[in-house]
Amino acid sequence: MLKRKIQGRYPIHKDFCKACRLTAPLSKGVLSLGNSFLPLASMTMRADDKFEIKSLSIASSMDGNKINFWTIRPIGATAKELLPCQLFLHGGAFVFKAAPYHYKLAQQYALEANSMLVFADYSLAYNSNYGRPLQDCIDIWEWICANSQELKIDLQRTGIIGDSAGGFLAIKTFLAATTTKPSSLMLVYPVVDCSMRTESMQSYYDTPVWNSKLNKKMWDYYLRGTKEPSLLDLDEDLLKIFPPTYIETAEFDCLKDEGQIFAQMLQNAGIAVSTFQSQGTMHGFDIASKSQITKTALLKRITWLKEILIRK
Repeated sequence: MLKRKIQGRYPIHKDFCKACRLTAPLSKGVLSLGNSFLPLASMTMRADDKFEIKSLSIASSMDGNKINFWTIRPIGATAKELLPCQLFLHGGAFVFKAAPYHYKLAQQYALEANSMLVFADYSLAYNSNYGRPLQDCIDIWEWICANSQELKIDLQRTGIIGDSAGGFLAIKTFLAATTTKPSSLMLVYPVVDCSMRTESMQSYYDTPVWNSKLNKKMWDYYLRGTKEPSLLDLDEDLLKIFPPTYIETAEFDCLKDEGQIFAQMLQNAGIAVSTFQSQGTMHGFDIASKSQITKTALLKRITWLKEILIRK
């Protein structure tokens, strides 16, 4: 496989050369500027010949303010057909709105898996109270469960998809769900460990796009001085209630080890876990949608989704 060294010692594949330029400091100025433009990407969330897409909102259980989200239903599904349903929680370090490729991924997951998909526009950690991003996700999940008949979804075939910071929110939403637990989790290069104690977190302090220095800033924004236990310290009794889970990691990613360790923890607890590590990749590599490496990774995710969602 042809590779080219990017930013020194990391032999990241040449397909991701442009994507590696996206590394940015998490200063409040950068966040404010980025988040003033990123919402424009949601203009792609419009109904067309493939999807019925609706923009909805509910009141936050924390303060009554609006939580926005979209529902995506493939046109090919019959009006009476009960579809599986996935809640998609995008990445962005808890502090960025969804990027254009997140919306594309969501629509691809819905179409390829013939599934209703709910795309959350949760609050951001840098300008909201501690716990608000997570509570938004929990509120949307509970809304899905309460409105399953109107949505024409099968509550026996549900799941949460989370990439990066969205992976952390997916795990925490699963644990907090009170009415119906999701029956699957798909975690793509997930954030897991607020203690930042893994070997890859110590080693990859300068990797492009994402690294341990940026990871520390992310947790500072999210925790706001609050201490909470790492998900790597979850009690085995909690691990035993998890559903079948897919966990994907990237080769040159500071989050790699925590994703792999969490997968092993679930396996040790008797949970069905599917794992995949892409090679020659960094965090967020799938923004390069034309890369064969990205296409292979997406195929693995979608194949797993299809297999897990047809089970009852």
